[in-house]
Order: sequence, then structure tokens, then C-alpha cells
Amino acid sequence: MKNFRARSILLFLLILAFLTGTVFFVYELAVNSENWALKPYNEHLGANSLSDAGKILDRNSIILAQSINSRRVYNEDEKLRKAVFHLVGDEDFNISTSIQNSLRAKLFGYNFLTGLDVPWFFKKTNDIALTVDSVLCKFAIEKMQNYKGALCIYNYKTGEILCVVSTPTLDILNVPLDVKTNKDYDGVYLNKAISGTYAPGSVFKIITATSAFENFDDADKIKFTCEGVKKINSEKITCMNNHSQETLKEAMKDSCNIFFGDLAIKLGKQKMTKTAELLNFNKQLKIDDFLNTERSVYDVSKASEAQLGWSGIGQANNTVNPVHLMTICGSIANDGLAIMPKILKDTTNLSLKQNLNLQNKNTQRYMSSETANKLKDIMFYTVEQTYISNYFENLKICAKTGTAEVGDGKKPHAWTTGFIDDETNPLAFTIIVENSGFGGRISAPIIGEILKKAVE
Repeated sequence: MKNFRARSILLFLLILAFLTGTVFFVYELAVNSENWALKPYNEHLGANSLSDAGKILDRNSIILAQSINSRRVYNEDEKLRKAVFHLVGDEDFNISTSIQNSLRAKLFGYNFLTGLDVPWFFKKTNDIALTVDSVLCKFAIEKMQNYKGALCIYNYKTGEILCVVSTPTLDILNVPLDVKTNKDYDGVYLNKAISGTYAPGSVFKIITATSAFENFDDADKIKFTCEGVKKINSEKITCMNNHSQETLKEAMKDSCNIFFGDLAIKLGKQKMTKTAELLNFNKQLKIDDFLNTERSVYDVSKASEAQLGWSGIGQANNTVNPVHLMTICGSIANDGLAIMPKILKDTTNLSLKQNLNLQNKNTQRYMSSETANKLKDIMFYTVEQTYISNYFENLKICAKTGTAEVGDGKKPHAWTTGFIDDETNPLAFTIIVENSGFGGRISAPIIGEILKKAVE
């Protein structure tokens, strides 16, 4: 009797496992079949060439890519092709976040019942319109000149990404023969704005200030004294100047390392980490539910006191993703509410429209409205009182620059991030120019010109 019962239980468990596996398989087949069918290793499938795929358009209906006579055709403007290369992608699917890679099944018109071999009378390709302004992207690439880096601009009220570019780039119709061996093209198949992370430098002081306002009622009255160097046991924190005694507002304007190092130490690991994670550090940020940014990282679990201080300055092991930093600035502009970025404007595919929730805003509260307003005031004061205001003529800009040391004898990365405090032009932005120098001298004038173009 006992053996019979044991065998019955075992048989029941085997049947249950079989049924569970079957249900899971059917679910995966229904939900992800198009991804399986169009995997790059299925080289025998002609659909991978995108020769019969739908159009990709920008927000103004400019055609970026289309198929004509079973051939993929791209915009005739070479500079524009280079500007949107990382968005559109190539036919070898080298760029993981590109539309031609991420949404190739939708562009091709994959059908669950007939698969890839859709009869011509059932065949219906899908067009996809993006939120980006390709002409603005072209202007941005021109302003980046020969610098490597990335920039992004979005509407912090709607979440629409208007401009996202990454350099180096290339012309899809004239791919260099030495693209894989020439160091000038290192990172050319990476959309750095979405998939890149960098040492943040002083732009991270925005996060440290956020933590102070969220945790201390008197944060705006806290004072620390900067004498250029602060010794902590056998380590030290350094600043480029001797700022004497300053408040948070003054320290942000002067970008004082000693102040923000002391502030991070005063806050401690737990408070700093909690704030960073409320701002979506250590997580991937979703774009339209089909793209993920590379995660920004803040981890001080094993940091010494001095290293904790350096983390508050943005010069420890912190990393930040450009699109993520842009959304943080957007939340400050939007009373602490972050509107998650989106890149799809419209599509002829009804189910895709429904699945991607194109009409709804994905929101997350990053901070209190009181904290956001205080940060807005400080960031505006920073621009108003420093020479970087010269680059933002006639725009009410709230911003912070950063100069991120990268070591190995290389020049630092130049950052500028912030937003336009204007209901008619609600734009948040981030730019990083790799190995170029000071943020206030390199990245600020570049993004200043691009923002002026954006509001025209």
C-alpha cells in the first residue's frame, strides 16, 4: 500500500511538471514566438534582411528607412543618416537597442499563425513613427564635431525623446572597411545614451543634494569649511579651490568637493543609498517597455569613510547612464515626478500600440515637490552666477556641469545636465563629451547651441 501511494504521488508530480512545462511553453510561444523566429542565428530566413519591412519615420514624418522593391532604403541625406544611425540600426543587427533590431518582427509584419512565410495576400508590414526630430539630431551631430560621447533631450511633461545621438557614428550606406580595427570607431555600434555608463563627476552632486533635502530639514543651512584638502585617516579628499565656509547653495555654484564629500559622510551610507535607489540607481530604466537603459550604479557597501565622501562628489565607483540622468533632471523640473522616456510616437500595428501603451505616461515619484523646488532654485542659481550662463542666452536654464576624472593620463569627461524651466519648452537634457576637459567649457556650449535650435 505504501509503495502504491508513493508511486501515485510521484506520478502526480510528473504529470504536474509536464502540464506546467506545457503551459509555460505555450505561453512563451504565444508571447515570444516572433523573437525566436527572427533571431540572427536563423540565417536561412530571408526576413532578417528587412527587405520587405515597414517604414521608420521621425516625429515630422521624415522617412528614415523604408523598403522599396525588396531593398532596404535609407534617407538620402548623409549627415541625417549618421545622426539617426544608432536609432534606426543596420541590417546586421549590430546595435541591440536600434528599432530595426528591437522591433524587426513588428516592422516585418510577423504573423503568429503563418510565421515568417506569410502569403503575399496576408502580408502587412507595419510602419513605426518615432518621437525624435531627425533634423535636430543632425544638428546635434554637427555640433559634436569629432568628439566622442552622447547627448539626449526629452520633454519632461510627456516623456517624448526629441533628440538622442551617440558618437562615433557612421553612414550605413558607406560602412568603412576598417570599422572593426580602427580605434576611431570604437563604440560605434553602441548607443551610448541608452546603453552606456560613465563616471559622473560633479553632476552627481545633484543626487547628494537630493539626499540632503530629503533627510535634513535644515539642509539649506548646513555649512562646511573647504580648505582645499580634507584628510580622513590615511586618505584625503581634495578640491580645486579653497572655498572657506559655504552653504549647499554656494557649494553647488562653486562645485566644492570638500562640501559634498562632507555632506555624503554626514548622510551616511544608508541614506545616500536609499536616495540613489529611489532615483532608480542600480536598476534598468524602461523606454516604451521594449528597451532598457544600462543601469546606473551606486554601491558604497564596502566604502571607507573617505570613499563615501568621494561617492558624494561623483568620483568613487559611481556610474551613471545619460538617459537616466536626464530623467532625474526632468523630475526636478516636474515637481519631483519623473516621466519615463518614450521613443515611439505611433505605429500602424494596433496590437503594438496597445502593448506599448503609447498614449499613457509611465511615471515615478523621485522626490518630494519641496525638494524638487529647492533643487530647481539651486541649479538656476548655479547657472546664473557662473560663466556657463553665457551659453544659454534667453533660456531659463537650471543645470550642473561636471568634470569626471578617468585616470590613465586621459583628459576628463565633460558633462552638462539640467532642464529648461519653461512650460512652453519643457525640455530636460544630458550631454557627455568624452576625454575633452571641463564640463563648463566643453559640453555646456555644445548643448547650449542645440537647445536654442530645439526651441525654435
